[in-house]
Amino acid sequence: MTAAQATLDRSPWWYRGRTWVFAAIYFAGFFIGAAVSVAAQGRYIPLAGGSVALMGFAAFCAALCYALRVWGSSYLRAGIVWSADALSDTLLIAGPFRYVRNPLYLGNVFLAIGVGLMAPIAGCVLIVVANVVFTTALARHEEAVLEAAYGERFRNYAAQVPALIPRLIPVAAQGNAQPSLVQGLLSEVSTGAILIGIILTFVDKRRGEIDFFVLYAGGIIAQRLIARA
Repeated sequence: MTAAQATLDRSPWWYRGRTWVFAAIYFAGFFIGAAVSVAAQGRYIPLAGGSVALMGFAAFCAALCYALRVWGSSYLRAGIVWSADALSDTLLIAGPFRYVRNPLYLGNVFLAIGVGLMAPIAGCVLIVVANVVFTTALARHEEAVLEAAYGERFRNYAAQVPALIPRLIPVAAQGNAQPSLVQGLLSEVSTGAILIGIILTFVDKRRGEIDFFVLYAGGIIAQRLIARA
């Protein structure tokens, strides 16, 4: 048994159930935001409101998340990205991992901003702050696995590449990892569904919110089925 295999057995419940923790954060953000908005202003008022600029920015953040996650996931595979436990069969220093150690979680922060803009201001703050805190915890757990497996090599990498704020100049690539766009797309079906949901919310004024939540739930189910396959 390798060090990485030994460590992944200790993944805590919140890591194993991270999909549902993220879902709970978004649900709480919209629910609490709606309650505060109705109590203070008498109706549900999303932060983006009718602003074309803010809705466009929300869609841009979601698209940036999708691009980052597909790029990063193309160097992994759906089974790794969506594994219940933290594990890695290699220390990746290629593609987006040359700029930032956790490109997928950086994408999650952009997604939180995009989705948060669709909630009232209290919900938006909750969604973004909770996502930053939770993604930081997830990243630290995964990096503990990597440090246990790769020791000094990982510590040298971490000293050069930031965790969530990308460096401008990439470090030199190591190894011979080759990206697979197919694996990247398969790994990010749920993210793509959320992106489409945000766009529909912008386009369809009557039932866009319903479309968003249907796509969010459907994306999670589809992603789980793909990861198992």
